[in-house]
Amino acid sequence: MSTTSRSSRKSQLVVFGAPHAERAGTQKGTASSAKSTQAEAERRVLLDLIPDQVFRVKAKHDGSVSVRDGRTRTQVVMDGVSASASEANKQDKSLEATRSLGQELACRGRTLMDDFLTTGEMQTVEFDVECGGRTTHYQIRAAACGPWELLAVVTDITARKEAESSIERSLSEVARLNEVLQNEASQHAEDEQILDNAFAKLGKLLEDTIGAIQMIVQMKDPPTAHHQARVCKLACAIGREMGLGKGQVDTIGLAALLHDLGKVFIPDETLNKPGKLTEAEFATIKESAETEFQILKTIDLFYPIADIVHQHHERLNGAGYPLGLKGEDILLEARIIAIADVVEAMVSDRPYRPALTLEEALGEIESGKGTLYDPSAVEACIRMFREHRFEFDRAEANVPQEAAYSGA
Repeated sequence: MSTTSRSSRKSQLVVFGAPHAERAGTQKGTASSAKSTQAEAERRVLLDLIPDQVFRVKAKHDGSVSVRDGRTRTQVVMDGVSASASEANKQDKSLEATRSLGQELACRGRTLMDDFLTTGEMQTVEFDVECGGRTTHYQIRAAACGPWELLAVVTDITARKEAESSIERSLSEVARLNEVLQNEASQHAEDEQILDNAFAKLGKLLEDTIGAIQMIVQMKDPPTAHHQARVCKLACAIGREMGLGKGQVDTIGLAALLHDLGKVFIPDETLNKPGKLTEAEFATIKESAETEFQILKTIDLFYPIADIVHQHHERLNGAGYPLGLKGEDILLEARIIAIADVVEAMVSDRPYRPALTLEEALGEIESGKGTLYDPSAVEACIRMFREHRFEFDRAEANVPQEAAYSGA
């Protein structure tokens, strides 16, 4: 066995067994004294390596309890009462803490001993000590080391307790903040629902208003109402083909249902004239575009319906009316309705000419692609017709405008 192993075994025997010869203090001779000094040195080294405090608790037959500091072997508590100390020692805060721990161990000693003897397992207890105006948290791990004798290792767990308390407070604060956020999210959801309901009501109001205006057009000029419904259907289909969102397609549909509203203000003899219009008559038609804009802008709400209707006669090269806008200055929705308006008008009978073929209508917008009409919208329109993914229903002549729009 190595010297280190023998020394460790001796140290353990000293700490746990307290050899009788050492306790009695009767060893004599130079060799015995050297061995005792060596054992004491080894015991101190071992105890110094342990960061905890070590105590020996002795329960006597008469019921008294004594507690001895395992490092210094000084009496801390005797017969359950703190051992006397010099005035200098009383000023030493570390000794004051040691005496407080000793007093606590004296109170708990018999219980710890009984529990150990009952279970055969090391006893672990946590307790607090008030010392010098500060609360310190300790943990005792105790086991019997001799007849009616207990070895107790006391660990300062204040830092751990404070950390646990801090974590607990943090978790509590997180839970509180989570509850606050959930309440705010719930309130936000309620607010969002209120806004959604409000916008839905405004949208319904706008649709009802447009429906009422369309009904006036239907009563005044059924062919114009029919034309607007068919243009609505085609324009919405073009918008979807171009990948526009539902909201934008719906706006196109609403504007298309009103794009010829101004015709109700044109005299019948001009509107239904079979021959070529005079310059004055054409000027009247142009003026109707401004009239319908003035009416629609009063009910525009959150959709640019009035501007779209106002611009659907504009052309990319500035040749249109009433403002002579060019290119990107014309709203996309208006550019789409312009193409649907031209195609529907060309394939329908007019007082001044019979209906043209679909290929003639598609040829017209294709020839004007990029100069008069929006290229993307032209391509989408032609692609749908030539791939047979869109066609006008001949039976739509007597379909109410509301039904035509709902299918858009």
